Amino acid sequence: MTMPSAPCAPLPAPTGTTVRVTPSQAAMLANLVSSAAANTTFVLADGTYAVPATGINLSKPGQTLRSESGNPAAVILDGQYTTNEVVRVTASDVTVAELTVTRAVDHPVHVYPPTANGNIRGMRFYRVRFVDGGEQFLKANSASTSAYTDEGTVECSHFELTNAGRPMVERAVGGCYTGGIDVHGGRGWVVRRNTFKDIYCAGEGLSEHAVHFWTGSRDTLVEQNVITNCARGVGFGLGETTAGRVYSPDPYPGVANVGHYGGIIRNNFIWANHDWFDSGIGLEQSRGTLVLHNTVVSTAGTSFYTSIDVRFGATVATVRNNLMRRFTQRNSPTVTADHNLELAPNALFVDFAAADLHLTAGAAAALNQGVAHAEGGLDIDGFAHDVGAPDLGAHERR
Repeated sequence: MTMPSAPCAPLPAPTGTTVRVTPSQAAMLANLVSSAAANTTFVLADGTYAVPATGINLSKPGQTLRSESGNPAAVILDGQYTTNEVVRVTASDVTVAELTVTRAVDHPVHVYPPTANGNIRGMRFYRVRFVDGGEQFLKANSASTSAYTDEGTVECSHFELTNAGRPMVERAVGGCYTGGIDVHGGRGWVVRRNTFKDIYCAGEGLSEHAVHFWTGSRDTLVEQNVITNCARGVGFGLGETTAGRVYSPDPYPGVANVGHYGGIIRNNFIWANHDWFDSGIGLEQSRGTLVLHNTVVSTAGTSFYTSIDVRFGATVATVRNNLMRRFTQRNSPTVTADHNLELAPNALFVDFAAADLHLTAGAAAALNQGVAHAEGGLDIDGFAHDVGAPDLGAHERR
């Protein structure tokens, strides 16, 4: 039996150049960061930091912004809804860890290359609480068609839109212009062991996804996340004619407007019980993508469309070993779909009403009903799918 993978442990103690900051220095923090050298670590004492309107820009390679205590709830970077972007990341190998970023007019954190002269990479967001963004909570943009954000990691973090934050969502663009993670043209990102909660608007329009990679993003891994009561769960690509990043060599010569290249979505719990849930996993112009061992279930909300949706002619996907309420294919995608269970009954789960989607001992319709896949990964608790034949969904019952 394979043992579970390591939990979300606190970061080790900082090394190298370290600058300690207290809440009384909140007004100075942005200047301290901007004037510091590469590879400087800023260690924040517990408390609330009122971030000035200019925000904080981590602009030197290897800079780190983290709490001193290791308690993400004890250090709060508060944009007060006067700061468009509380934290900006414009350099490679930057780390933001073990703190809360909240109340941004637009993005609590925005990642982008500073110029059109090259990519930035290796950004890490670890044990961060992203709370109440007016737009997407963690946004990663390109600077041009030649400068992108690659190899980012978002791990063990929490994304939440609260009832207090919901009225502050941007509604001028699309009715409910907010979401969790939104990455344009990024390559090699990993989104693992995060929670996403209540990212939706109540009737004013459909919010963005909890996790969204599009406009030519590539090789994204989304695994072991818990997504509850969000309007949309995980999305690769968006639209049939949306242009995006072009790679050399082109992995799919002659195929236009690829929304996402490759990538794996596996071992995620996605659950909703409100009227504004639309879909759990969506692939649009997503080519060479694997959707494996996800549990995507919900109650009968009025906006519900589907659990897993695969769409458009450029999409080539494998959908296998998933538990769901509904599976849809539209606009002529190429799909290999097998060993999935639709209309998964609530009785399969330990406590459906509380979003505990672990399988019960009596879940015969799911237990040992899957088939092994080399990219099946580890289940929601970090165990391999190795007890007899694989179980369907994100939990391998032991």
